[in-house]
Amino acid sequence: MSRNPPTARLFRSALQSPFLHFLVLGTAFFVVSRLSAPDPSAELEARTNRPIEIEAARQAELRNAFLEQMGRAPGEGEFRAMISAEVDEEILFREALARGLLERDGGVKTRLIQKMIFLEGSAEIKDAPALLERAKSLGLHKGDIVVRRILVQKMRLLGSTLDADAQPKEQDIKAAYEAQSEGLREPDRRSITQIFFSADRRPNTARADAKALRTKLAPGETYEALIALGDPFPLGHVYERRSERDLDRSFGARFGLETFATEVGTWSKPVESAYGFHLVRVDRVEKGEIPMLESVRKRLRHQLEQERREQQLENLLSDLRTRYEIALDASDNPFPIPHTGPPEIQKEAR
Repeated sequence: MSRNPPTARLFRSALQSPFLHFLVLGTAFFVVSRLSAPDPSAELEARTNRPIEIEAARQAELRNAFLEQMGRAPGEGEFRAMISAEVDEEILFREALARGLLERDGGVKTRLIQKMIFLEGSAEIKDAPALLERAKSLGLHKGDIVVRRILVQKMRLLGSTLDADAQPKEQDIKAAYEAQSEGLREPDRRSITQIFFSADRRPNTARADAKALRTKLAPGETYEALIALGDPFPLGHVYERRSERDLDRSFGARFGLETFATEVGTWSKPVESAYGFHLVRVDRVEKGEIPMLESVRKRLRHQLEQERREQQLENLLSDLRTRYEIALDASDNPFPIPHTGPPEIQKEAR
């Protein structure tokens, strides 16, 4: 009788199998990683238990920036919008940190490590991970506007990424085309002839000369005869198929508007431009056409994608806003936010 029954031999062979060793080690690594991984609920609490504070000094900076750009102080709605944008940026920044985007961005890590090298007076990177951790412990990433902008932008991109199911389908593009057909219509166009009266050559009489000539123009005048009645114009006297915007770009604001108000075959009143005055005759009118779907398909797809990305990011922000407490310092606030105010402003600082 054999001393090693088949069952024992099979068991001993299984214990020596490399596959079993791999399976055991993999299970061990999985258990350790699960035990050492942060608790998602604790991670959420860690990044939301500290209120987002909008201090009076920061509010003053926002108002001053608006004043410098617009030449006036912001109204209540504008001020609320600035505060809301400030809150959203801080939420996205904290979420980016919580999701490890800082550690995954080589440029951000390099910037923080270089700042630590400068602070510590070291000329070389001896231990990059340790330098990065010290930079984070000192809060250098929080005060660096470049780092903040990069992480916020990365979070915006992450929050607005569309999966395959959310991408616009052919029926979506066709529906958008039908709904926006009038908005897709090409602009109306005019073909015109113009007689020019130079403000440089006639500094005091350009308008009057144009007005006087208008009463004398005969319908059968040849092109050459018409041009000779005015002054030379470097950009030409005949323009084919120009939109209102085209004419504004060539002659200045409102030139296109006044030209389009002129009836076909008649001469306009003197129209002022950046160069002087013009008598304009509309020779032909072309109604803008709605382009074929194929020619605007790419534009419509991009538009739908952009709208869905923006909506997806807004949905994310709407959810995240409910998890944060907002402390708004009202000590120097010309527009106190009431407790019943918009959801993005949840609490005034006491």
